[in-house]
Amino acid sequence: MIVLGSNTLSRAESKTPAIIVPYDSITYPGIEVWPQAKVVVKKFYGSEQPVGGERIEFLEEGKYLGLALTGGDGDGVIRYIPYGEGIRRIRIRLYHTSGYKSEDAEMFVGVWSRSRPIILVSVDALKERQKEVVFPFMGKLSKETDWKPAAFAVDVLSDMSKRFNIVYLYNGSLTDFQKMRSWLSMNKFPVFPMIIWNNNINYIKRLISDRGKEIKGVVLNIEEEVDLFQNKQLRMFRISWKKEKSKNKDEFKNISIVTDWREIRKGLF
Repeated sequence: MIVLGSNTLSRAESKTPAIIVPYDSITYPGIEVWPQAKVVVKKFYGSEQPVGGERIEFLEEGKYLGLALTGGDGDGVIRYIPYGEGIRRIRIRLYHTSGYKSEDAEMFVGVWSRSRPIILVSVDALKERQKEVVFPFMGKLSKETDWKPAAFAVDVLSDMSKRFNIVYLYNGSLTDFQKMRSWLSMNKFPVFPMIIWNNNINYIKRLISDRGKEIKGVVLNIEEEVDLFQNKQLRMFRISWKKEKSKNKDEFKNISIVTDWREIRKGLF
């Protein structure tokens, strides 16, 4: 018995660590959507390498939804038709015979009709702005979970979630996506889908085209995100330092520059 246990442990330890990255999405009740996930391994200097030829399983509340085979880009998809409104949680895991090991991932699919407005929120706008560090490496935040929520962000978003559906926008490393989701949960932000738009620009464009009448506002932070929405007929807000506010007003004339999440609540309600 001891020998068998040791062999099992040895096989598990010999597997290569990988990360499953879920691609959240939104759809309408009764309309098919294609849940997609990517399998990657983290290489030196933070680079990511997709893993092809891996089987990944999709489950919802214990019900088996399907099996997908990842392609050369590491992506695997299945066909899925949700019924009834709400947020579907889909668990994704590697097939048990895989030569890789990974924690299960959770995907959110927002199933919403056109009756409720939508707010797009950059996750960078939810973080407290880090003050400039005078001495290099002193006071630097080392982990995603070390960030504190921006003042009033949790309370304002919680209030807004009673009247709006929220779509979080994530722009960062794929391997840190789950850490960002854990940070949102740990800090009690309302649970909604988080779209990875840095690798999915076309999806964001389709989202705006399809749901444009329902999207009532966009909350941004960094300039790269501003460019994506600059020419859209959307109410845009940008979180800024107070000392930056006057300068940014000239730079971004079509955006409401705010210094506090409470100003966003006033602007939307």
